[in-house]
Amino acid sequence: MSSLRAIVRIELRVLRHDPVPLVLLIGMPIVLMVLLSQSLGRVLLFEGYDDAPGSMHTAPGMACLFGFFSVAIVGFAIFREHGWRTWPRLRAAGVGGRALLAGKLAVPAGLLVLQHIVLFGFGVVFLDFKVNGEWLAVALLASAFALMILAAGLAAAAVLSTVQQLNAVTNLGTMLLGGLGGALVPVMELPKWVQPISPASPVNWAMQGYRDVILDGAGVGDVVLRLAAMCGLALALVAVALWRLRADTPKRTWG
Repeated sequence: MSSLRAIVRIELRVLRHDPVPLVLLIGMPIVLMVLLSQSLGRVLLFEGYDDAPGSMHTAPGMACLFGFFSVAIVGFAIFREHGWRTWPRLRAAGVGGRALLAGKLAVPAGLLVLQHIVLFGFGVVFLDFKVNGEWLAVALLASAFALMILAAGLAAAAVLSTVQQLNAVTNLGTMLLGGLGGALVPVMELPKWVQPISPASPVNWAMQGYRDVILDGAGVGDVVLRLAAMCGLALALVAVALWRLRADTPKRTWG
């Protein structure tokens, strides 16, 4: 526990001196929520939701889209130690593998929780956001999505060998899977040829669950399959990470 606390304190110190992850996860989504909610309100009206403000789509949509960047935040937390030449020191200091990885995941996990609270809270206070279903279902969907993202970050750090690969995969994957999954606009507004393949994106699983609860008034029981799908993918990604991650495997950073 002392090793875990030490690593978490270091990660918090890094975050304090480099707040870019906070801006990426919270600042930019809020800006886009303000800019897009009015237009998305018209889209929801066209879909038959007469009294639904656009924030009922943009709040979960921006949370899912920008939350996907946490894959890079997890990966960079591991690659950074290799770039600083401190990864061998952590291992030599007797920090166990579980404590080391848990410490690297703790701060991104907290950021994802904070992101969802701030974005949904901002929507409620300023953009007329509301939930027609159960808030507990929203919380469970957010938790399952966060687990999936953290597991994806761990798997990416295990499989990829350079920080350039991590950066490229994260940026391309975020825009591709986020757009394909309906985070920017509802799936029904995507091109006809895209709609059948949208369920291939895990972002789609979260967004459809959010729409069921927020727009259609669903409860926990109605989104069990979507929760199970995200948790199942999280377990599969963790298995990949455990299979490929080797503490003595070097990682190449910038330069």
